[in-house]
Amino acid sequence: MERKMRFLLIAPWGNPPQWRKAKYRVEVKHPALRIEAEDVEGCSSTAALAQQLRKARDVDVLIFGMDTAIPPADQVLRKAVEEKYREWAEKLDVKADVVSLPGIGLYHGWHFKATALHIFNKTLHAILQKAEEKSRPSFIVVDLTHGVNYQTVAVLYAAVAASVLLDLEGRTIIYNSEPYPPDHITENCIKEERQKQVKKELPSLAVLDVTELQSVIRAIRQLSALKSLAPSRIDTPREMPQELCPRFEKVVTSYMLLASGAAALLFPHARYVGREPAIYKPGSGSSGLPPPPDEVNPDDKTHTVSYGEADVSYPIQVALHYLERELDKLKAEDLAAFLNKAAGHYEKAGVALVSKVLRTTADELGLMAKAAEVMADKGVLETREGAVRLAQREVAALFDNSKRLLEIKDADALRDAWEDALCAAEALLRREGRKGVSERDLRNLLAHGGFAYTVVREVTVREAKIVEAAYDGDKVAELIQLLKPPRC
Repeated sequence: MERKMRFLLIAPWGNPPQWRKAKYRVEVKHPALRIEAEDVEGCSSTAALAQQLRKARDVDVLIFGMDTAIPPADQVLRKAVEEKYREWAEKLDVKADVVSLPGIGLYHGWHFKATALHIFNKTLHAILQKAEEKSRPSFIVVDLTHGVNYQTVAVLYAAVAASVLLDLEGRTIIYNSEPYPPDHITENCIKEERQKQVKKELPSLAVLDVTELQSVIRAIRQLSALKSLAPSRIDTPREMPQELCPRFEKVVTSYMLLASGAAALLFPHARYVGREPAIYKPGSGSSGLPPPPDEVNPDDKTHTVSYGEADVSYPIQVALHYLERELDKLKAEDLAAFLNKAAGHYEKAGVALVSKVLRTTADELGLMAKAAEVMADKGVLETREGAVRLAQREVAALFDNSKRLLEIKDADALRDAWEDALCAAEALLRREGRKGVSERDLRNLLAHGGFAYTVVREVTVREAKIVEAAYDGDKVAELIQLLKPPRC
């Protein structure tokens, strides 16, 4: 068992005043966790689960209530509802954070006009926000026992989506208790006096289509699969609005470059001369989790509560956010360190061959930077403001000859050898320049972890490290097109 195990217990709640006491038999059976079955007497399966899980470690409880729980009139609805659920949770001996969700249907003479997507978006944001408050949870535990029908569906889908985004799908446990036997008559746990208006006419009930939540899960799974670095085709989600397309294209193209092995093109301190390729470089995005639109609009005249338009693109924004954060983990201040970080990412994903290519290229670049410093110390290369700037022909000459040049101790002999290397590099670059961009160039780029002197314009060496690289943006963009990145 993990030393610092943490559980995030998620529970949709409907109307706690209707609940009655029971003996909940709780058992945890998971390959990574086992808690023996035990009967826990109480008014809520959420409390019973929390009690059992605390035997293993820390438990954070997140309760999802409903805006429909109390009449909307004469109060700030969302705030009043959450206060009411906190009051109920305290009476039921459940210590929890509370989030109230948009409502659907007729309650208290009011028509609540949300959709399943409204509920999904708000739930997804709340789960992820809670999960990131401390260290990421070891398990997500979902208790569906007490939810309202449509609320339960949306919360379950949101919990599954969160588990995919947090890489916890294999550590998500979902519970739902047996129904309360109708012939067992016990007192309600919470006694509240509330007069209900009884109507004799038949209500009109919409049969809700929640299929779009399945489409959302499919899109999130497809995007999250990019983290495995397995080359795969990515279709543009049909929920994608035009304004989100550039971000989608940048993120997906960056993962295609990683999956192909061209990690060096994503170096955070790279710049592009000419055209700027559509890629996401680690550290270039915003760090915060975006919240969904969250309007609550009670109308006393029509007795309706509306919620604005549900944002169909929100789940895609969240998936892109997590893909960007994964790339941000690779951020490094010099190119060799960046490639070694990327190599570790490949190893974690089980892509050993590409990892070896990157580590080899990182070693070669480290040797090249060291050679540049030594040659600058001997007056063969020029130093300006504490840095050595290498043009394309110098990069080509050093990349192939660093080891040999480092072995030459005499300054004059080193200068002669350097002139020979430069001449050979110039001839090579002239030949390559006449050919144009081809599949062969792409193979050469991938064989060197994305660093090929045919696409490099300049590198900056400081303290024997490559701290900046300038690439030929037009050539890089053409090479990327050979990988056939997705377009909106």
